[in-house]
Amino acid sequence: MKKIVVNVLIILYFLVAVVVTYALLSYNKYNIVETKDKYILTIKEDNPDFKKSDLLVVKKSQDLKEKDYVFYYDTYATKVTVKYAKIKQIKTINEEEQEINLENDLVLSSENILGSKKNTISYAIIGTVFNVLTSKWGYLFIIIFPMLIAFIYELYAIAKEVKRK
Repeated sequence: MKKIVVNVLIILYFLVAVVVTYALLSYNKYNIVETKDKYILTIKEDNPDFKKSDLLVVKKSQDLKEKDYVFYYDTYATKVTVKYAKIKQIKTINEEEQEINLENDLVLSSENILGSKKNTISYAIIGTVFNVLTSKWGYLFIIIFPMLIAFIYELYAIAKEVKRK
């Protein structure tokens, strides 16, 4: 029974390691996990709809309407961050491009919009775990270091077995 539990825990650990590694390899130029049709992120500050500790899965969508709440890249700051605001006005420039005026008087191109609140799934508290696992030190100590220890132990066990025969 003990061996079954240990094996299940090892399998779960490796699944987490693979998922976290995939997330780290899927970062875009703004350090946001971007897959084919979704963004996976946590926001830096609390707002009325989401908390800092929430993991958000935002579906990519350009179907925007006035008064929608959207996630956008704040490229005006020295460090690009994801922010959350309400659309005040939309001006169509061409088929692929729109000019978005937000309630905070910020004017953005539609390419800086990630998606809207209605296309977002929120997972409470998992965002904190995700941030720890994808940080430099968290990944090093939680993913890489235990695997290194296991690898060294396996080499030791093999050497011990070969020496015994």
